[in-house]
Amino acid sequence: MIQFQRSKTLNAAPEAVWATLSDYMNIDAFAPGITKVDALSEQSNGLGAKRRCHFPDGNSVAEEVTTWTEGRGYRVALVDLGKMPLKEMHADIRLAPNGSGKTHVTWSIYFATKFGPLGWLMGQALMKPMMRKVLDGNLQGLEDHVTGHTTAVPQPS
Repeated sequence: MIQFQRSKTLNAAPEAVWATLSDYMNIDAFAPGITKVDALSEQSNGLGAKRRCHFPDGNSVAEEVTTWTEGRGYRVALVDLGKMPLKEMHADIRLAPNGSGKTHVTWSIYFATKFGPLGWLMGQALMKPMMRKVLDGNLQGLEDHVTGHTTAVPQPS
C-alpha cells in the first residue's frame, strides 16, 4: 500500500474546522476538485455515512466513513473507485489544536494500485504528485472556507 500525507496549520479554531469537516455531505463546498456530492445514506455524517463525489472529468467515487472521532477526524474508505486504476483506497483527516486559535490538519491517503509492480511504479510516479496537488488544494480550500477568504485555490490537473 502506498501512503501519502499533507498537513497544514490553519488560521482557524478547531471547532470551526470541525464544523466544516463534519458537514460530510458538503465536501464540495471547499474541495476544488469535487463538483458535486450525492448522499448515498440517510445519515449525513458519522460512522457509516456514504457519499458519491463527482469530478470535472465526469468520473466519480463513492466513499463511506469507517471511523469517526468527534471533533478530531475520520477515515473514509472508497467503496466504488470508478475508473481509477486502484484496488483500494482510504483517506484519513485528522485535526489538532495548535495554540492561539489555530488548527493543525493532516490529510493522509493510502492506496493500492492495480497492475502489480507496474501499477506500484505508476502510483509513485504519477499518482503521488497528483495527490499532492489535490490534498494541498483541499487544505487551502478548507482554510479559505472556514476563514471566509477567497484566495485562488489550485485546481488539480
